[in-house]
Amino acid sequence: MKGFMFPSPWWGGSGRGEKRLFFKAIFFLFLFSSICHADALPPQVCHLDNCVSLEVVSKQDDMERGLMYRTGMDQNKGMLFIFPSDDKQQFWMKNMHFSLDILWISVDGHIVYIGQNIPACANDPCPVYGPDKEARYVLEINSGYTATHQWKVGDKLDLKGI
Repeated sequence: MKGFMFPSPWWGGSGRGEKRLFFKAIFFLFLFSSICHADALPPQVCHLDNCVSLEVVSKQDDMERGLMYRTGMDQNKGMLFIFPSDDKQQFWMKNMHFSLDILWISVDGHIVYIGQNIPACANDPCPVYGPDKEARYVLEINSGYTATHQWKVGDKLDLKGI
């Protein structure tokens, strides 16, 4: 029984078309998996020798919900909000169950403001937090992280896999 063979001008000869197709398919699968693997690195923000693994949000619904209703966050984890443009971003802690450090970060990765140990808010009206400076990113991490790791305003952060 003879299988389908591609026209010889495209594959270079009769009888070998199936073998060439097989090897070309393997090559492209290998190439594709290598490209996908490179993009599969988990997003992180790093400063000096410590990194925080990130959950990245940029859709409006996800940004509005943020970490609301969650009971906690693992150590060395955070949520990075990516805004479409620089602006004076404001956050509140409504429906939160734990305190946070919140960092406002410029488009070039510099920390422009840090809100440390911002408490959860259970009752309205909840206070709004934010600097009088523009930021492209806002990072929410566990309360006390910035003090423990000595992150400060002006530090350059390395946003990886974003």
